[in-house]
Amino acid sequence: MKILSIVAILLLLNCNFSDMDIEDDAFHEEIPIHIETWYFEAMSGNESIIFMITLAGKTIAMIGTQFYENGIVMHDERKVFISFYVSDEIPYISVDGKEIMKGYLKDGKLCYNISFSSKNISLKLLFQNRTKGWKSDTWIAIPNMVAKGIIIFNGKEYEIDGKGYHDHNIFYIWQPFLETGYIDGKIIAGNISLFWAKLMKKPLIQQNFAIYSNSTYHVLSVSIKCRDYKLNHGHFIPTTFFVNGEGINVTMHVYAVHFISLPFIKYWRFHIHSKGEVMGNKIETCDIAEYMLFSIF
Repeated sequence: MKILSIVAILLLLNCNFSDMDIEDDAFHEEIPIHIETWYFEAMSGNESIIFMITLAGKTIAMIGTQFYENGIVMHDERKVFISFYVSDEIPYISVDGKEIMKGYLKDGKLCYNISFSSKNISLKLLFQNRTKGWKSDTWIAIPNMVAKGIIIFNGKEYEIDGKGYHDHNIFYIWQPFLETGYIDGKIIAGNISLFWAKLMKKPLIQQNFAIYSNSTYHVLSVSIKCRDYKLNHGHFIPTTFFVNGEGINVTMHVYAVHFISLPFIKYWRFHIHSKGEVMGNKIETCDIAEYMLFSIF
């Protein structure tokens, strides 16, 4: 699960966007008492995979994998490790002596090798950026990547050749007490992408924005409307979204929901069908979005 979100941090910081460098994706050892996450997402045909690394400083590592077919979760696993290595110079993490993430530059492209195996699933994936990554003081995002590789689940092999997304975030323990949550998602179509978010401050203050990326990136002011609420695990969640403004006119319908509950967090991952227009480009894609609520009780 994506415990930490880039949008949650935006609630409290006056973010200035700039191009990210590969070193920005390393561990931030200089920051005291925090959690860092590296989140990778790939969609290929009917399959999608989430791979997430969460570090509580240099004391505990948690590896999460979720595998979906047509948006339905087939595998959901989290494993905790106390024997691991993380670099504060480059994006590199190993657990129990085995490399699970390595970031590097090749022919000017940001690349990541991801590999992991457990009892029922193993994966070996390559992510390579198609659009520029951006950063602020406490997070980075690469919103459009090529994702290729192999997943073996319950003895069956799946070839991955599709689109990907990566972000890296820093989480502070006081955030659940100061923020309500967020809804965010992305549209990835060819060489363009649109990241959109509705931020929910306390009390009941909301902020909408989007970031359009192609050869560069642009922060946009947009309207985000949520409709067709349905009861799910004790909360009414939206299942239709409308994003409009500054060359953006997109309607998104949720076709699958995966609920995850962790301490202080209630989280819904949506597989969505998106259709509309993004900066003059007609789009119709399937993507992933999420809805997170902080809960201290």
